[in-house]
Amino acid sequence: MPAFEARTGMPYWVDLSTSEVRKSTYFYTKVLGWEIDDAAYRTARVQGLPVAGFLPQPAEATMPDTWVTYFLSGDIDGDTARVAELGGRVLSEPIEVSMGAMSLCVDNAGGLFGLIQPAGEDSFVAAGEPGTPVWHDYTATTGFEEVGDFYRKLFNWETVTRDGYSLVVEEGGAFAGMRDATGQFPPSVPGFWQSFLGVLNIDEAAKRVVEFGGEVIRGPEDSEFGRLLLISDSTGATVTLCEVEEPVDEAELSESESILNL
Repeated sequence: MPAFEARTGMPYWVDLSTSEVRKSTYFYTKVLGWEIDDAAYRTARVQGLPVAGFLPQPAEATMPDTWVTYFLSGDIDGDTARVAELGGRVLSEPIEVSMGAMSLCVDNAGGLFGLIQPAGEDSFVAAGEPGTPVWHDYTATTGFEEVGDFYRKLFNWETVTRDGYSLVVEEGGAFAGMRDATGQFPPSVPGFWQSFLGVLNIDEAAKRVVEFGGEVIRGPEDSEFGRLLLISDSTGATVTLCEVEEPVDEAELSESESILNL
């Protein structure tokens, strides 16, 4: 499985804040085929590469189980401080874990997200394939322009907006999106990030979700991203599964074949 080098400000990591670690990890090993260790901060791997984490919620926690999207930081102390300067809130100051330094924050529209500065000099991430994150999408339930400005200033993002949807781009390539959903949710619902996790066959994934204690909320359905399935996992955390193909091994191509025609 190839790994891609992330740039500062790009989605880099996802983890699940879960009230029942063993139940959650069992579900994702069965649905996504993840190999998950039993450390205090559990790491899921695909073909040996880390793709996600599992963080036990404190016993006194009142927040529901939820997936969190973390963005790559080159200066996590400075970026964490800047969150508050831009109108957000810091829920957890940077702490050291096996992946590096991580902090948990809320943007100016109430959306939960994280910052991560990896241990070591490398910033490679597995993505875009079955078993890995394939897209990251923000739903702005209010203040679409204001929350867009928050992230543009925090990460120096370039965005292209059309028909209420902003693509976040780097050198012409999109790596995340922000959707204007004003008026589509009750006023009490804050903005939120969703990470789409890749599966090879969405119909088979839907069957496994139900078999291992989850619930299908919507789908499978066709979209501009491919076939999607919105689910609630075995402890109630919601996540979107997206059907993607296995990567093509360029070494297996004959010299007469063009990658552009694949």
